[in-house]
Amino acid sequence: MSNTKISIMSFKKDMYILVEGMRDEKRFFIIREGYVKIMKQVSLVKEDSDSVIGPGDFIGIVSAMSQRSQIESAQAITDVVLLAVNYTQFDGLIQNNTPIAMKIIQQFSRRIRYLNNALTKIASNTLTTEADTAILFKTGEYYLNSKMKQQAYYVFKRYIECYPDGEFAGQSAAYLKTLEAFNESPFEAGGDDFLRIYNKNKIIFADGEIGQSLYIIQKGTVKITKILNGNEIILAILKRGDIFGEMALLENKPRSAAAIAQEDGTVLMEVLKQNFEFMAKTKPAIINRLTQILSERIWFSYKQLANVLIKDPLGRIYDYMTIILEKNNVPLSTGDFTFDFGPDELMKMAAIPAEQQRVVITQLFNDNIIELNKGKFFTKYVDEIYKLGDYYKKMHKRSVIQGQIKTPLKK
Repeated sequence: MSNTKISIMSFKKDMYILVEGMRDEKRFFIIREGYVKIMKQVSLVKEDSDSVIGPGDFIGIVSAMSQRSQIESAQAITDVVLLAVNYTQFDGLIQNNTPIAMKIIQQFSRRIRYLNNALTKIASNTLTTEADTAILFKTGEYYLNSKMKQQAYYVFKRYIECYPDGEFAGQSAAYLKTLEAFNESPFEAGGDDFLRIYNKNKIIFADGEIGQSLYIIQKGTVKITKILNGNEIILAILKRGDIFGEMALLENKPRSAAAIAQEDGTVLMEVLKQNFEFMAKTKPAIINRLTQILSERIWFSYKQLANVLIKDPLGRIYDYMTIILEKNNVPLSTGDFTFDFGPDELMKMAAIPAEQQRVVITQLFNDNIIELNKGKFFTKYVDEIYKLGDYYKKMHKRSVIQGQIKTPLKK
């Protein structure tokens, strides 16, 4: 724990404590006295509506723990007294307060699931979310139609194991008979009871399946995806040290996305529920790291959700690249930067419809800001990407605000 003491701060009524978009905030706050209103410039989903929080609640913990820009503003609606906590002190704060730490993690997990569901609805233009059984089955059909037969076999097999009496159990069993030649284990044992080795494109778990474990990446990369309207959307690409799969473990609910190995020899440590509960009590550093990861994921989910609402496809691309630059802490003054993805991955991450992708890629290259280097995007003009991303975001916010202002009726 840092030697820096937790300080006490006071704010008068109507004063702003945090401002959306503010960067380099290393502190979060715990309300000791008074009440605070949490707001966003433009509401993305129902969860964004103004809310009032009070004593015991946290302010700015997502941005502080993820070390990212603020995703919301906080304004005192009474005189308030706050405990100001540096993010480096979180480990010490939870060391003897495991129940509080678990409560924070569970709240974060529910928030991520909510945001993922909102992203699914917006990206697929649906008002309701399909049942997990339908999601799992349709994922299998997607892989089958894409001629990814080993992946299809895995999904249909998991469907029958998870939902033996499900609506699509009969169809899944029929598919399995035709795919029997592709029956193979998705992973190899890693010489340890908890280690799993996956090769490229092997499914770790599928969207909608039931799971009781989380994973810590020891080597390699993993992509988190969803299949929407027959298209794959990449939600995240995770690297060594990242933790994933915790939502199903913490909430006892089916997986909310799929996890797929991105490269050969990806090594994962599987942590079962009973092991995790023991680790939570004895190793606060693990909980601290998980809190950081979930904070980063919430931050990224908000940014991704705001991104898919941008109607201009090229604007969405520049905004997404700006998000990646900020996620990697790339300063405006940086000259060169190589992104760790190419055109196909970018189209999936920014949820660009298939029929628009070729035009958008052509427009992107015509701007002469981005080029390809060994299949990855490369730029010499980081500042220009930031400027264009900011421009398109402002244009979107302006159109949203104007759309919310009704034209007066003429007499």
